[in-house]
Amino acid sequence: MNNFLELDLKHFVRSPTFEVGGHKWYIGMYPHGDKYSTDCLSLYLFLDTSDELPSESGKVVEMTLSILDQKNGKHWTRTSGLWVCGHSWGWPNFIGLKKLKDPSGGYVVGSSCLVKADLTIVGSSNDG
Repeated sequence: MNNFLELDLKHFVRSPTFEVGGHKWYIGMYPHGDKYSTDCLSLYLFLDTSDELPSESGKVVEMTLSILDQKNGKHWTRTSGLWVCGHSWGWPNFIGLKKLKDPSGGYVVGSSCLVKADLTIVGSSNDG
């Protein structure tokens, strides 16, 4: 994201769609928090609405979202553990805005913020 510091305070931002496990996904971000957070970046992984999983599919997923440290290589990462995917999963309080915007942290360089998603489809909750 090349214009992170210029984003509207209430603006929802989404990444381009990408494919994992035969399904389309995107990262969604509230740069200054959503309705469940205070002074934090909210970060979520969404299943693209054009690629709804049938409710009986029960895909079991593990997800890791990271804000990349562009200076020191110490990324800020959260991992979900296993979950049966629905529409979205993530963290309303992913990282505090003060920590995110601290120049020594390397998370925002210039006005650029890099977000990475690692997604593994482990199996199905319907597997015996």
